[in-house]
Amino acid sequence: MVSRRYLLKAGVGLGLCLNVPVAGAVAAEAWPAWEQFAVGYIRDDGRVVDWTDNARSTSEGQSYALFFALVAGDRRRFEQVLAWTRDNLASGDLKTRLPAWHWGQTGETSWGVVDPNSASDADLWIAYALLQAGRLWKRDDYSAEGHALLGLIETQEVRRAGPLTLLLPGPVGFETEAGIRVNPSYLPPFLIKYLISVRPKGPWQAVLNSYLKLLPALTPGGRIPDWFLLTADGPRLDTVSDGRGSYDAIRNYLWAGFGAESVPETRALLTALTPYLALLRGIGRTPEAWYPDGRAPAGIGPPGFDAALLPFLAAAGAGELAAQARERLGRARIGDLLGSPARYYDQVLALFGEGHDQKRFRFGQDGRLELP
Repeated sequence: MVSRRYLLKAGVGLGLCLNVPVAGAVAAEAWPAWEQFAVGYIRDDGRVVDWTDNARSTSEGQSYALFFALVAGDRRRFEQVLAWTRDNLASGDLKTRLPAWHWGQTGETSWGVVDPNSASDADLWIAYALLQAGRLWKRDDYSAEGHALLGLIETQEVRRAGPLTLLLPGPVGFETEAGIRVNPSYLPPFLIKYLISVRPKGPWQAVLNSYLKLLPALTPGGRIPDWFLLTADGPRLDTVSDGRGSYDAIRNYLWAGFGAESVPETRALLTALTPYLALLRGIGRTPEAWYPDGRAPAGIGPPGFDAALLPFLAAAGAGELAAQARERLGRARIGDLLGSPARYYDQVLALFGEGHDQKRFRFGQDGRLELP
C-alpha cells in the first residue's frame, strides 16, 4: 500500500494525465477534477495526503475532502474520509474530541498524531459537511455527530474578548500576553450563517457580528492579512507572519465570492475586499503576498490563487480579470490537476474556485449547501 501511494506521488508530480479508475467509485463522473484529486491525494483508507509536505495529513485536508465528496455525491469516499478522520485524529469519537490538526511521521518507522491541537477552521468544515450530509442524504447519525462537534467547538474554541466574541484558531497557543492571534480566513460568513440557523442559541451571531466589526480595520485597500493580533487597543499587525496576506488570506476572497449573491454578511466582505481589484490591475498578475500596511506586493501567486479568485472576480464584476485568471489556469493545467509538480493546496483551491465557477454548488441565504 505504501509503495503504491508513493508511486502515485510520482504520478502527481507528472500531472496524472491518465484518468485512473478506482474500484467502487461512484458512477457520477461529471467532476473529473475531483476524481483526479481523489486518485492522487486520498488513500484507500480515507487519509488525505499532502505529498508536498512529508506526506503528512491535516484536519484541513480531511475537512475539504468531506465537502468535495458531498458535492460530488461520492458517499463511499465521504464515509472513508470521515472514518479515517474520526479514528486517527479524534481517537475514534468526534462527538467527544476535537480532531488533531497534524498527523504524520512521528519516528523513523512510526506514524501518528504529531500535534494534538485542533484547527478551528477544519473543525467547522467537518461539522458543516456532517450537517449537510445529514440533511441531503437523510442521515441522522451524521447530523448528530455534526452537532456534537459544534458543541465542542463552542466550548473549546470560542472566547469572549471584551465586547467581542472570537473564534480562536485552536484551543491552545493563540491567547498571548501581547494579544489574541486570529486568522480571518477561518470564518467563512456563509458557513457561520448556517450555524446561526441551526444553533440559534449558540455564539455564532456574536462571532459573526464581531468579525464584521473588525473587518474594515483588517482590509485597507482590500488587502486582508493571513493573521492579525487583537489587542486591548484593537487589531494590530501580526509580527509573527510579518503582517502579510498570502496562502491563508487568499481564502477570504474565495469566501467573498461564494456568498455574494445571497448572504448580506458576505456582501460586506465583498465590499471590503473589492479595492483589491486595483492591486491586481496594477501589477497584471495575482501576487503571492500582499501587505495591508502598504508595502509592495511580492512574488507570483501559484495557480491555486487564480482559481480561488474566480468567484470573487465574478461577484465583483471584474470579468476581464476573471478571463485572465482562467487563461493562466489553462496554461498551468496538466490533465485535471494544476502545476508541475501538482501541489495539494493548489488542487483544493481549484476544486473550490473552479467548482463554484462551474456552478457545481452554491450556498443559500441561510448558508445551506445547494446542489444542481
